[in-house]
Amino acid sequence: MESKDYSNEIDLRRVCRELKHRKWLYTAVFAIILGAAVAFVWRKEPEFTAHSTMLIENSSSEGQGRGGSLMQMMRVFSTGGFASSSVDNELLLVNTRDVALRAVKAMNLNITCFQKHGLRSKTLFADTPLTLSIPESVADTLSNGYNVKVWIKDGKADIKVYRGRFFKTTILEQHSLSLPCTVDTPSGPFTLAATGELPAKATYIFGVDGYQNTADYLFNEVKTEVCDKMADGIEFSYSSPNRDKAKAVLNTMMQEYNAKRVERKKETAQAELNFLTDRINNLYSDLVESEHKVAEFKTEQQFVDIESEAPILLEKSMTSQEELIKAAASVMYYEQVLQILQSGKDGMLPAVSAPGEEKSSQSSSMVSDYNSQMALLLELRRSAKPGNHALTAAETRVAQMKESIITSFTELLKASQRTIATRNSVVGAMESHIRKLPAVEREYINLSRDQLLKNELYAFLVEKRESALLKINSQETLGFIIDPAYVEPNPSLKKSLIYIALGFVAAVACLASLLLLYLRRTDYITHRFDFKNAGMEDNAFDCTPGDYSVNDVRAEIIRRMPAGKVFIASYGGSIATKAADRLTESFGNAGIECGVFKTEGTGNDPFLAPAVQKRISDMAASYRYVFATVPDFDRIKDIATAVCNDDSLLIIFVAKGSLTRTHLSQAIGTADTARILAVIVSES
Repeated sequence: MESKDYSNEIDLRRVCRELKHRKWLYTAVFAIILGAAVAFVWRKEPEFTAHSTMLIENSSSEGQGRGGSLMQMMRVFSTGGFASSSVDNELLLVNTRDVALRAVKAMNLNITCFQKHGLRSKTLFADTPLTLSIPESVADTLSNGYNVKVWIKDGKADIKVYRGRFFKTTILEQHSLSLPCTVDTPSGPFTLAATGELPAKATYIFGVDGYQNTADYLFNEVKTEVCDKMADGIEFSYSSPNRDKAKAVLNTMMQEYNAKRVERKKETAQAELNFLTDRINNLYSDLVESEHKVAEFKTEQQFVDIESEAPILLEKSMTSQEELIKAAASVMYYEQVLQILQSGKDGMLPAVSAPGEEKSSQSSSMVSDYNSQMALLLELRRSAKPGNHALTAAETRVAQMKESIITSFTELLKASQRTIATRNSVVGAMESHIRKLPAVEREYINLSRDQLLKNELYAFLVEKRESALLKINSQETLGFIIDPAYVEPNPSLKKSLIYIALGFVAAVACLASLLLLYLRRTDYITHRFDFKNAGMEDNAFDCTPGDYSVNDVRAEIIRRMPAGKVFIASYGGSIATKAADRLTESFGNAGIECGVFKTEGTGNDPFLAPAVQKRISDMAASYRYVFATVPDFDRIKDIATAVCNDDSLLIIFVAKGSLTRTHLSQAIGTADTARILAVIVSES
């Protein structure tokens, strides 16, 4: 039968026994460690937590309409991914070591003043009567901090500069110095000065560190988080033993964030302004050149505004065409009249006036008068005789009028012909100009487009430059401080509880370590449950040689094995041997025949010899029980197969407190513990 392995189990009964045995030691250890944690908390100053809230405002309208209705809906119903991207960006900017470094430099947080009061100390901030200052160049490069302890007595100061807290290394020490004073350290000069009336006797400790180390500490201590998933706000929190310091740190952090934001905005606006100024200057030259090209083009093409002049040109062309037609008609009329007059025949002239001339014009009047005289002449010729005075006078008048009309109409004909030539030239030039208008218009549109684009771009860049100038001179910030820093009325117990909890855990851990150490050192078998590690607790008995407790072992042997071989191994000196002898006597007192086999030689090897096995088997045939003693307790595992089988039992007698559990496990090895009975023998 395979026994269960209990070697890795912790038996609480053994733990309780050990605790009870050394209860005052364990109580003292637990009380000392936990008391040290409580004393540390009592000595430590209580911390006050300050809170503040800042709203991130987006002053620009850019991007508000971006993304369409779907993006707006996702922004409304977002749980932080779309709606708070700008807040996340600002939160990233707030949580930078640069902002922390700015706050450290603005408040000189790299120097902390404590006033000693016995075992306790008080953190001073704005109300410190004594100040310590170091050059900024020293604070920028200081990597290992200093502690400066100052004893004030009767207006004089004793100064000690050292490093370390528990293992102190003194750098320098000076006595009876008058304030203000300066001491030289390996890192640089430290200046100590009084800011008010000093007490007659006091002790101050200044913690001095570099800007960067203090900024790293502040970066980890100031907690920032988004106020709400649907709101664009950031909440700050910071804990400090000094109320005023806690508030001042948060207010300064928010101010430095806003200052960094303003600087960033001004840097961006200045870069934009420089670019815009250069671009405007270059564009102005291009614009002047473009305007010059337009002016030259208009001059070459002889127009001012093509859209306005095109209708006028068309109208003039049509008018010229009409005038040309009228002039041609006048020429035909004048030629007809001259032809009639120069033919030598007397006849009436055409009574139609020249086109474009009024009926009352000179030519019309001359033709009308001539026709009247010609009509009179023709009438006289029909009625008067040749040589008639009236006829002669009429012929003279008609001849004179004919000469006058020929002369006048000849000039009018020449004038009309000149007019026709002039009009033909004008109409030709105008028609040629009109035919070129589409190409001219296309080129003019290209030039005008270039000029218009440059004008609009110039106006846009000028507007952007003015906007950049406004940004440079604007003090507007994204962070609106909703709640300036305020401090909770009661100190925070969080760290105190953490320290006490750590002390409790340390006390329990130390107690457990000490308990395990003693359990390991006191691994002796003193009780039945000590056999559990070997898997024999259920087969263990307590026995005292002087009473009848050995009968319980006898009863268990009879119950397990009505007849057979019983091997006895004892450990722990005479008391264990005495208990074993007492067991054999118990069988005899009960009238049970028992045989006792005496082994010869030393060691357990004889048990494995065939002759010995035969002798034991022969005795078992004659006696109900045969008792055989195992000489070597430490080597039971060598004969386990011989003494732990179906027709035999192994009984181990162990004197109380004489055998360790480890020794027992090593002695029995892998023997079947179901065939082993363990007996703890005690004096009483």
